[in-house]
Amino acid sequence: MLIYLANRYQKVVLHNNNNNTNNKCSNWDLIKHGVLQGSVLGPVLFLLYINNLPKIIPKHNSIVLFADDTSILITDSSNIDFNININQSLASIITWFNSNLLTLNLKKTHCIEFRSKNYYQVQTKVQYEHIDISNSTETKFLGLTIDETLSWNQHIDFIATKLCSACYVLRNLKHIVLQSILKSIYYACIHSILSYGIIFWGNSTKVNKLFILQNCQKSIQH
Repeated sequence: MLIYLANRYQKVVLHNNNNNTNNKCSNWDLIKHGVLQGSVLGPVLFLLYINNLPKIIPKHNSIVLFADDTSILITDSSNIDFNININQSLASIITWFNSNLLTLNLKKTHCIEFRSKNYYQVQTKVQYEHIDISNSTETKFLGLTIDETLSWNQHIDFIATKLCSACYVLRNLKHIVLQSILKSIYYACIHSILSYGIIFWGNSTKVNKLFILQNCQKSIQH
């Protein structure tokens, strides 16, 4: 392993599509930290690298890791203790990052407070070294738009827009291609969107959900 990682060099090449002779490239540089980009060992080594990250979070909190995307779930019955808890957890995360030669992008970090529809917002203030972490009413996680009340309204609006475009394509193609091709397009561009995460947002009371399903079915039937 050490032999594989030692004395590795890398450079960046910018290709010119019109003329390959005008390609721009940087000089070769020795990789002193990290793993060579594109290496098959990259994912495995990354998992080993962050293996102890969840251990720095207090036991009553939980952490969700997916590739290089990290989410912390914090719950507390007291508003005051909740604010202390979330700020201490953030400080612990940043300390771990600094100790492991990593950097947390605070501008891309945000906080979302999940609540019931009839419950007021606590207005949690998350801060690190006088830098405020922005509060958000929704966030995108693994392709699903999650809002603060778990109504899934924003996610349904988002996929409705994508599906309307796909249905328009089907309506224009149904007169010039075979039905078997239409079915392939349907499963690739519509069914895949509808089925992804439907176990979560499928029970939403939003009326647009019925509108989506009815119009997609009509497009493939006619």
